[in-house]
Amino acid sequence: MKIIDQSNLSPTSAPAAKSVVGSESGERRDVGRTTTGDGSDSAELSGLAGKISQAAGQESANRATLVDQLRAQVASGTFQVDVQATSRGIVNDSLASAAGAGGGPKK
Repeated sequence: MKIIDQSNLSPTSAPAAKSVVGSESGERRDVGRTTTGDGSDSAELSGLAGKISQAAGQESANRATLVDQLRAQVASGTFQVDVQATSRGIVNDSLASAAGAGGGPKK
């Protein structure tokens, strides 16, 4: 992931920014961002952001597993369509589209 900082703020132009200059490594550290002498940047994510990322990754893995199972059922000819769920989904989608477009029931 690449983070592009477009704020153009440096520690001198933003008095609220805290920075510490390392005496031996030549490393400058701003709040939430680290810049090293070689010009590379890194970002530190909060614990919450890490948990969100982990949950999204888990959801993606669960969905991939479900898709693989359905693919195998279709390939083997054992997949059964739930006609009630399909018709319910079509009707609900149609009603939601009509309500969103202002095309509710006519009186």
